Amino acid sequence: MPRVLIAAGGGRVARRVAAALCAAGEEPPRALARDPEKTRGVLVDADGAPLPVDVVGGDLTDIDAVGRALEGIDVAFLALGSSPAQVDTEKAFIDAAADAGLAHLVKLSVADPAPDAVSSVLRWHAEIESHLVTRGIPHTLISPTTFADVIMLAAPSIQANSRWSGTAAHGKNALIDSDDVVDAVVAVLRDPSKRGGRRVLSGPAGLTWLEVAEALTETLGRPITYDEVSVEERRAQLGASGLDEWRVDLLLGLDEINRAELYRTPTDTVEVLTGHRPRTIHDYIARHRAAFAQ
Repeated sequence: MPRVLIAAGGGRVARRVAAALCAAGEEPPRALARDPEKTRGVLVDADGAPLPVDVVGGDLTDIDAVGRALEGIDVAFLALGSSPAQVDTEKAFIDAAADAGLAHLVKLSVADPAPDAVSSVLRWHAEIESHLVTRGIPHTLISPTTFADVIMLAAPSIQANSRWSGTAAHGKNALIDSDDVVDAVVAVLRDPSKRGGRRVLSGPAGLTWLEVAEALTETLGRPITYDEVSVEERRAQLGASGLDEWRVDLLLGLDEINRAELYRTPTDTVEVLTGHRPRTIHDYIARHRAAFAQ
């Protein structure tokens, strides 16, 4: 297997990719982390045992640290959490990787990024991708639809009140299970023949939030309701919960994606890359049943 560097190795997707690569039984990956001790603490297997990942310290914006981390590396995986700092941080890593002569970069992006997109997340990734192209690093863009995991944000309300609210009851989105994203990333990292271009990942079916509520009802065995509210009402709800303004805008933007039905149509990319069909929303809810249970 090619030698892999995982940038920001403690991230929610990145650490699961690291675990899957270690489980493959080949050379463990290297991880670059600003806080190595903290990252080692989350790089554990299903039994809590430390993974044999080579964790090296350094900031993704530090050209020298990135250069050292890339020594002997064939392919790097870049996946930062969504935030206003993501653009500058990922662009800085790309600059350092280009200067170091990285052979290939696998970047976790999004489906349908655009500078004028309805969602801040799509706009951020459009800017990063443009920079990546400019720097000329051979790359693969892993571009999922909205993660099914977003339903976990509503889990406390569903658990307590059997309902949650949002602004997009009817727009369809082929939500993807993040486990399928991890599987696809691992496939691309392990097999150079699967690299190159944009790989748009989705779940098996376009669903409205009303249909997700039906799936919750069927799986949990009690009625679950989705309440559609206005954008103004939802903004006030989110603001009252103490979220930063950029997080409020991010969450409202996810509903904008649904209303625009940008991710209505499923793709077969998960199956092409991994050999298995994408997991369903029922699969996701069943695995996380405890988070919704009363």
